[in-house]
Amino acid sequence: MRKHFIPVLLGFFILLQGSCSSDNKKLKIGFLADNFIALRWQKEKKYFTEKAEELGADVLVRSAEEKQGDQLAVAEEMFEQGIDVLVIIAANANSAAAIVRKAHEKNIKVIGYDRLIKNSPLDFYISFDNEAVGSLMAKYLLDIIPEGNYVLINGDKSDNNAVAVYNGIMEVLKPKADNVNIVYSGFMDGWSGKEATFYIEKIINLSGVKIDAIISSYDGLSDGIIEVLKKYNLENDVLVTGQDAELAACARIMEGEQVMTIYKPGKEIAYHCAEIAVKIANHEKLQISDSIFNGRQLVPTLLLAPVVVDKNNIESTIVKDGFWTMDEIQNFKKM
Repeated sequence: MRKHFIPVLLGFFILLQGSCSSDNKKLKIGFLADNFIALRWQKEKKYFTEKAEELGADVLVRSAEEKQGDQLAVAEEMFEQGIDVLVIIAANANSAAAIVRKAHEKNIKVIGYDRLIKNSPLDFYISFDNEAVGSLMAKYLLDIIPEGNYVLINGDKSDNNAVAVYNGIMEVLKPKADNVNIVYSGFMDGWSGKEATFYIEKIINLSGVKIDAIISSYDGLSDGIIEVLKKYNLENDVLVTGQDAELAACARIMEGEQVMTIYKPGKEIAYHCAEIAVKIANHEKLQISDSIFNGRQLVPTLLLAPVVVDKNNIESTIVKDGFWTMDEIQNFKKM
């Protein structure tokens, strides 16, 4: 009996030591973006990092730009750096499935941040209610222009968010088909403002009708749209929406060039995501009841509420939250 006691006891202490070192290991969470060109991502990266660090985790921030847009290559480097969870703003909703599969080979959980990753074993998805985004934009315009000619400039069709926004818009507009004429509806590859500019110019020149409202699904699209309207002296005759509360859009709202934007509080989504990432890394059970089908499976999902912002409430929403200051908005100068 004694002969077996010492190695068994030694094994117990080795196991205990390994358990303690594992418990003392600091969590490392990866935050991978497609790019940080959009000011929104820059802000949310900061919010995410501060909350995760407050909860005791280190954050490794990377971007696909570092590898000429090859997000998988960057992700694989992050895996080798010992991350416990990967939070990803997917550059492509379809090809990012390979990142999820590679992560799972390394026993790394993956959270889709604001963009659903299709046909993959994604562990969690957090975003805003994008159908509500579309509904809110359409309802806002209908309250002002219940009858007229509408143009829909949508985002990239490969992005699940763009499709959801479009579905929300159409849910509101379809019952109004007798009063609202949709002159044109199109999806812009890569959410391209240049492509939006091209189509708006064609519509103005070739449609032969007066455009009353343009439902633009993103402030970056609205930027090009409004430049074309100015070119034809139509900026005061056509109502234009937007999404993301970009600084340029907020400035346009105050100047009366853009009627509204959809604000998706960055601190709210980033803080929630950091909390969820830490819980997943710690193998804690999440109290989440909602899910979204991504083409392969139901993905546990948290959808947050978007907010309509116009000239009347910009101070009580965006400015109050510290997203932009009124000074930044009023003194914004286009490059």
